[in-house]
Amino acid sequence: MKIALSLLILHIFLTIPTLQYSQSYSCRQLKIQQFRYRIRGQYKNILQEKQGAFISNKDQIYFAGDQFNKNPFRSEVYYVDGGRGYTIQEIGKYMIIDLLQTYEINRIILWVYDRDLSLRTFDLKVYIKGPGEIEQLIYQNNLATTIIKIKFSDAFVKQILIYNSNGSSVNQYLHLFNLQAYYKL
Repeated sequence: MKIALSLLILHIFLTIPTLQYSQSYSCRQLKIQQFRYRIRGQYKNILQEKQGAFISNKDQIYFAGDQFNKNPFRSEVYYVDGGRGYTIQEIGKYMIIDLLQTYEINRIILWVYDRDLSLRTFDLKVYIKGPGEIEQLIYQNNLATTIIKIKFSDAFVKQILIYNSNGSSVNQYLHLFNLQAYYKL
């Protein structure tokens, strides 16, 4: 048993340098990987204030809460109750999210209001818009609840649009706690 274990460990140590050498990048490949890392937002959430994301039509969206607890891009611990911690968006209105740069992403996560005793459902659509200014519908649901995970083909995105189609099962509003977007390998 000890001999087999020793041989296995010896094999691992002898093959690691070979694998590292054969997988080394050329200068061009390294630059391509660095570019992808940047354009994909370092594989982190790009919908954060510190990443430069902002709601360009903020005058059409209401924000319930104080200055630290109303932004759907916040990354701090959430305090949500009936009067704070979420956005309020009327039927027929878009929330337009502009990004600091064009990113390549393939995931968006929305956290809609879920603090009721009953199950609240929302009727909404999500679009992405790339450098060519063409809107692409990536999600549509009239029974959306809690945390919505949207997976789509890799896309270069400059803007995300969230449309309130018909409010919720409780009222006419779309309420969002948190938004995230990123590239997942």
